[in-house]
Amino acid sequence: MLASLLVACDNSSPPPPPVPPLAKELVFYGFAEDISPSVLDAFTREFGVWINYQPYQSPEESIAKIRAGKPYDVALLENQLIQPLVQDGLLAKIDFAKVPNFKNVSANFRDLAFDPGNRHSVPIDYGTTGFLVRTDLIDPAPSRWADLWDSQYAGRIGLRAQPREIIGMTLLSLGHAFDSEQPGELEAALQRLLALKPSVTMVDIEASEAVPKLLNGEIAILHGYAEDFQLAHEANPKVAYVLPREGTSLWGDSLVIAANSPRKQTAEAFVNFMLRPEIAAQQVNEKKYASANEAALSFIKPEIRNDPAIYPPNQDLQKGHAILPLSPEGEKRYADIWARFLADDK
Repeated sequence: MLASLLVACDNSSPPPPPVPPLAKELVFYGFAEDISPSVLDAFTREFGVWINYQPYQSPEESIAKIRAGKPYDVALLENQLIQPLVQDGLLAKIDFAKVPNFKNVSANFRDLAFDPGNRHSVPIDYGTTGFLVRTDLIDPAPSRWADLWDSQYAGRIGLRAQPREIIGMTLLSLGHAFDSEQPGELEAALQRLLALKPSVTMVDIEASEAVPKLLNGEIAILHGYAEDFQLAHEANPKVAYVLPREGTSLWGDSLVIAANSPRKQTAEAFVNFMLRPEIAAQQVNEKKYASANEAALSFIKPEIRNDPAIYPPNQDLQKGHAILPLSPEGEKRYADIWARFLADDK
C-alpha cells in the first residue's frame, strides 16, 4: 500500500508555477481627460499599482512620441493609428488568456480592419462628431458640414486640431469620400479649408478648455463630441448637439500595450480591469463616451444609456464615416494638407 501511494505521488502533476507579483507602477499614455481618475484610483486600491498618467494633446503627438521611443506600458489610441504601429512591431500581442474580460466587448467592435483578430488592441469607447450650437445666439443652426461656409457663421466657429475629421468633413462638403486619397480632391479640400480659415477659431482638444469658449459666447458653433455636449448643455440648456446631414465622423479608441513594456503582465491586468462591466460603466457615467463593452450597459445610468448624443440611433451610425487607416501615401498627403492649412497666415 505504501509503495502504491509513493507511485501515485510520483505521478502527480506538479503545482502550477507561482504568479509573479504585479509591478508597483504602470505608465499609461492617453489624452489628458480621457480616463476617469476614479477608475485609475480604483485599480490602484485593488492591485497596489500606481498609475503614472502621461498625457498627450493630439493624435499626431501620441504617434510621434511613441515612434521616438517614449516609454509607456499601456496607451489609449485612436483606432486609425494602430495598424501602422503593428506593422512596425511597436505593439505587443495581447495574451487573451490573461484578459478574459474581452468576452464583454460587443461583436460590433471586434475583428475590425485595422487589427484583425484584435491581436494587438482592445476596443474601449466610440462616438460621433458633430456641432455644439448655441441656439440662443444662432438661428437657424447649421445642419450640414457645408453650412460652415455660410457667411452668417463667419467668426463664430470653433474647430479642433483633428486633421482626419476636419479634412474628411471638408471632402464631404465637396461631395467627395470622407477618406479620399485622390490628390486633386485633397487639393480642392485644402483650398476650401483655407477659405474657411478666417472664420474659424482653433480651440483646445480638451473639453475643459474648449467648452467655456462656447458658453461665454466667444464662439457659437463648436466642432465637438458627446462629452462636450453634456458639459455645455448642463450649463446652458440652449446648447444643441447636431449631427450633420452628410453623415457624422465615427471615432473609436482602443487600449494597446507597448512591445517593449517591461511590465506586460501588469499591463494585461489593467486592460482586463478596464473591461469589467462595472468599471466600463463607471467610465461612461463619468466621461459620457459610449462604451464598446456590451456587458456594461446594465450598469450605465439610464439617462446616459438613452441619450442619443452618447448612444446614437442606428440610422445615424449607418450614415457615419468611420475613421480608418490610410495608405502610407495617403498619410503623407493628409499630413501635407494639414501642415499647409496651419501654415497659411492669410
